[in-house]
Amino acid sequence: MRTGIKDLVNLQKIDRTIRRLQAAKEDLKAEAEAAETHAVAAHKRLDDRAAESKSFRGALDAREVDLRSVEEKIAKFNGQLNMVKTNKEYSALQHEIMGQKANKSRIEDEILTMMDQMEKDRQDLQDLKEAARKARKEGEEKKAAMARAIEDADARVERLESERAELAGRIPAPLIEPYERLRKKGDGQAMAACHNFVCTGCRMALTANTVNRLMAGDELVYCHSCGRILYIADDEDIHGGIGAGRRK
Repeated sequence: MRTGIKDLVNLQKIDRTIRRLQAAKEDLKAEAEAAETHAVAAHKRLDDRAAESKSFRGALDAREVDLRSVEEKIAKFNGQLNMVKTNKEYSALQHEIMGQKANKSRIEDEILTMMDQMEKDRQDLQDLKEAARKARKEGEEKKAAMARAIEDADARVERLESERAELAGRIPAPLIEPYERLRKKGDGQAMAACHNFVCTGCRMALTANTVNRLMAGDELVYCHSCGRILYIADDEDIHGGIGAGRRK
């Protein structure tokens, strides 16, 4: 029985390592996905900013068309000044010209402001393009590194599963069956060490009778609280019967 319990403890160590490797693989996959998400987001910001800049460029072009239209009107009205026959008509044309010149001045100011903004947009796009390139490069490097780490973890899991199969195959059914049943429940920990009269799985105190049965080594002993299979911790003093685990 004691040899079987020791084999179960070793089996649990293998199972614990496999779980850690599998959890690490999930973390690695999440990191790779996060890197890809970051790269995609960087490119989306670039695309959105480029679309905004294109739209703004269209608005600037439209204002330049408006400016040419106003200039044409001013030129037209100036040409008509030499053709009018009355002061009233002359004054009316002068009023129109002044209004159009005011429009021209306002449009020119708007165009200058928009051109300044276009220059800022150009720099922003350059910065976003560089950020997207960097994010893509870092994402690809991280994905490659994660892939290598996952491949290594897979190889280690494969080796451990082979060791597990060999070890589990030599453990008697009365021991391996309850272990496997408990392993599939809760946190996957089927066994817990007894240390200083305490179950290390649930931190609940064990009765003297439970500890004595455990030290006898004639049967599987379960924690009355968490239900795990108990075993004596490696550094536990099992001599002295009921005093096992009491440090001097």
